[in-house]
Amino acid sequence: MRPGREDDLFAVLELWHAEVRAGRQDCVPGEAHMTKLLAGFDWGARSRMVEGANGVEAAVLVAGRPTPGGTVTQISVACERPALRNDLLRWGLDLSKAAGAVAAQVWSGRGYSDGLAELGAHYVRPWWRMDMDLTGALPNPQPVAGYVVRDGNQVAPGGWSEVHNRSFADHWRFSPRYEAELVTGRLPHLALMAVTDKGGPAAVTLAHLESYAEDARPQPVGLVSSVGTVPEHRRRGLATWLVAEALRRLRKEGAASASLYVDGWNHTRAFDAYRKLGFELSFESEVWEATFQ
Repeated sequence: MRPGREDDLFAVLELWHAEVRAGRQDCVPGEAHMTKLLAGFDWGARSRMVEGANGVEAAVLVAGRPTPGGTVTQISVACERPALRNDLLRWGLDLSKAAGAVAAQVWSGRGYSDGLAELGAHYVRPWWRMDMDLTGALPNPQPVAGYVVRDGNQVAPGGWSEVHNRSFADHWRFSPRYEAELVTGRLPHLALMAVTDKGGPAAVTLAHLESYAEDARPQPVGLVSSVGTVPEHRRRGLATWLVAEALRRLRKEGAASASLYVDGWNHTRAFDAYRKLGFELSFESEVWEATFQ
């Protein structure tokens, strides 16, 4: 086992594709997108590779994100052999604890979490991917009285992170997001915000196109993300309105299908609104977590 290097990315992507084929993981973004996501990642300190006769045969990466309670890490392992997989998970857990994380998470396909309990992790919730076909009839966006929709061409800089963080502050394992992280590289008309008739931000929905290799969904996929409503504006249909509008805009950009992710134990029951729009559960991840003193 050796420290990872930036030029291991292609080999790691191949291993992750194998995880998807086996049902242990959801999907793998393209190399360009992963390069962007891993910009600044400390490969030497936060990853390990296992070399085999034909190159890298297993890998573990540990990423971290800030939360109000402290850093939470996510441990990603790609490995066929169960015993080696557990060794790599243990390395990730030890690194997370030594680095001062308050918790470490492992996400795996439903039914593929063997050994995690023995390593000190516990099941904390299901995380769903919901999909829908965009080639047929789409739901009509239903405007809500007293609000208007603005997109990235109309919202002042700084407005996206403010409404996003206010919308998700009371959600499980909330992690603050920054303006550049939310909208950099996104087509402006695919970033939507509902505001009151006095200009106060009330809800947000962001969308973009992504293509996946070895994926059963019609490509490209329109990803709908950051669907959130400021607490005092909830239960009025704003999220449903924004998502329906995003679907129409995504199809105009060429998306053949759409996907979004939602906490299966979401206290606002957002998944009920998504089902009414036409989304169906297609993949369930199990989120396991080890917590540290």
